[in-house]
Amino acid sequence: MNTSTSAADKEAHQAFLSLLHQPLVTPATNRILHRHVLRHQSKITDHARRAGYRIHRVGRAVRLIRVPIGGQVTAPPRPASAPGRRLLSLACCVAACCEEVSATVTLQQLSDMLRDATAAAGVRVTAYDPEQKSQRRLLRDAAGLLADWGVLRRRINDERMLYDWTEEGSGPGAGYEVDRDALLLMTSPDVLAAALHPQDSDPEQRAATRTMRQLRALLEAPAVVYADLDEADAEALRKARGLRTTDLAHMTGGTVEARAEGLVLVLPDDPDRQPTVADWPRARAADWVALLMADLAGRHGARTPSGSVVLTSAQVDEVVDDLIHWRGDYMSKEQKTVPGTVRTDAETILTELGLLRLGADRDWTLSPLAARYRDPDITLIDPTEPTR
Repeated sequence: MNTSTSAADKEAHQAFLSLLHQPLVTPATNRILHRHVLRHQSKITDHARRAGYRIHRVGRAVRLIRVPIGGQVTAPPRPASAPGRRLLSLACCVAACCEEVSATVTLQQLSDMLRDATAAAGVRVTAYDPEQKSQRRLLRDAAGLLADWGVLRRRINDERMLYDWTEEGSGPGAGYEVDRDALLLMTSPDVLAAALHPQDSDPEQRAATRTMRQLRALLEAPAVVYADLDEADAEALRKARGLRTTDLAHMTGGTVEARAEGLVLVLPDDPDRQPTVADWPRARAADWVALLMADLAGRHGARTPSGSVVLTSAQVDEVVDDLIHWRGDYMSKEQKTVPGTVRTDAETILTELGLLRLGADRDWTLSPLAARYRDPDITLIDPTEPTR
């Protein structure tokens, strides 16, 4: 009986964490996750409520909604691969166009609808021009985003038809079915209003929502550093870290690692990698370069009382030169031949991981969390050895 309960709890933990990674789920987007979410819906809804999220279900579609708390939304660092504003704007406009679709639609039909919608009076989105190849490519990608979210489903995976429409402007492009349940969850007026017009907070409201904000930060951010909080919130979190540890163990199965600088949620090891944990470092040059840059920068920069490490842009360049002199033979061709690649690779990856903040002058502020990666043990293959 205990084994069965433990397995059920683990499945509920995994489903809740997966919803943080994939907040809109349908049977078509992730059949297994959808089944687990429905199986543990009551428990997952309770976990979500504790952190100020909401779980909405329409038909077979389920969505976790990140409701702003005190006018703010805590979110993980934005990855470099995240969609840009123009692409997101077009995806939202295409979703609005889908409200007029009864069942199926082609990419060419969506293109016509989007052209008319963005040309209407009062619309504040830059007009879409289907005569431009770059704009057709954006529409293709916007439809791809909606397919990833479950709003659209490709009917025929004929890549040639999609290519002909995108590159040549000929043919119907691709055919889609509209999942009206997922569409309704995505375009819900209540959700859009909360996102676009969050309510301002006052000291009383901030105090009342402190527990939710603490849980939200520990779930969403790579770490919660006391120095990043105001004095009242930092002191409250220090006193409540035992309670938050218990809460998060119940919600995720993880533990909270307490350090002098702050707290970090450590999720349990799992053969199936936790969806909210970054797959880093991987066996590629950009990753180990970023790892070694964080280590060298942590040693050469100025440490602040909060545990952060600060370097000027010139100091960062010195660290880059040091790394190239030390390990340059093992770097990729682009890192060896294109100036600035090593620094750009390190900045992109470390920023996405929440380990680095870039200043206006490209100065570095390393998070105290970067110290967890001190003295990395990296085995590099001799570049002079023949490939086998």
